Amino acid sequence: MTALLLVRHGATSWTAERRLQGRTDIDLTAKGRADAVALRDAVSVWAPSSVVASPLLRARSTASALSDLEPSIDERWAEATLGEWEGRVPAEIGPDYAEWRAGRLVPPGGESAPALRARIEGAVADAARRPGPVLVVTHGGTIRAVLARYIGLTADLIEPVAAPSLTAIDVQHDGSARLVAFNVAR
Repeated sequence: MTALLLVRHGATSWTAERRLQGRTDIDLTAKGRADAVALRDAVSVWAPSSVVASPLLRARSTASALSDLEPSIDERWAEATLGEWEGRVPAEIGPDYAEWRAGRLVPPGGESAPALRARIEGAVADAARRPGPVLVVTHGGTIRAVLARYIGLTADLIEPVAAPSLTAIDVQHDGSARLVAFNVAR
């Protein structure tokens, strides 16, 4: 069994504006960085032995705030591509936003939930082979994909994870998983 400590990155300027970030590469705000530093104590209780991070700057900056360990960068942990919706706010999208948030719609030019879950499966398997616990600094969409695939908690059943927050799962040797903590903000 390996504990995966899934951390959503800290806030960016777009987080505060509720703009959909997707693959747009934005760094943390000063508050986002401070909030990530504040989450460090909750993460350090787990004593992670390694760090894996999305290649996006907001995740790499959060990883640096959470741990002195050098992160391995893994493209599979990047946020879902949101196509034409990147940079837009929910009011600009209209009712389709709620359908997407519930996992029932793909943004035009975006990555589907099944494609994201398939991408995440290999990333979870590789991270679970490391000596644990493993800190994984990633994004809200990828955390929702992990919870849907391994725990059965689909997007329509959970609140979005905060920026930043910790969600922990124990991955078993047979590939099954158990939810240990959800959306811990500090």
